[in-house]
Amino acid sequence: MQKMPVYRIGQGSDVHRTRPGGVLRLGGVEIDAPFGLDGHSDADVLLHAVIDALLGAAGQGDIGEWFPNTDARWKGADSAALLRHVLESAICPAWDIQNLDCTISAEQPRLTRWKPRIRRRLAELLEVSESVVNVKAKSAEQVGPVGRGEAIAADASVLLRLRQPTKKTAEADD
Repeated sequence: MQKMPVYRIGQGSDVHRTRPGGVLRLGGVEIDAPFGLDGHSDADVLLHAVIDALLGAAGQGDIGEWFPNTDARWKGADSAALLRHVLESAICPAWDIQNLDCTISAEQPRLTRWKPRIRRRLAELLEVSESVVNVKAKSAEQVGPVGRGEAIAADASVLLRLRQPTKKTAEADD
């Protein structure tokens, strides 16, 4: 039987349309903006990208498999709660988060002043040091749906490390 790799990398991305009014939440942080994002849950595009990256690294599918937009249970769901569920079910039992690198692409609002707060919130949600998390913000130079302000996109890459097996888990593998 092949051993589980010690390190695994995952990549996630998401995009949501903007809509007038509502609340804009990025990385679990409420951002001052005259618009929100349209989605089945709270449409936190950054947390969705992080969830996909974590699931990909752990070999556990994608956010749509875990929380289908056809399931009424997830309508308006708090993406931080979705992240906690994934961490408890698929990540924390076997993996330690070594690094998370995120990029938010938005023409508006400008996110420079929000990045430190988003970074702190991501570290808090993931129960890791802020030094493990990086958040970048980009504009789209007025190109495409993001550049026209019609959408916000996010990408995330994560590095997981397999936890050292304990005596109990080693015995269970035998």
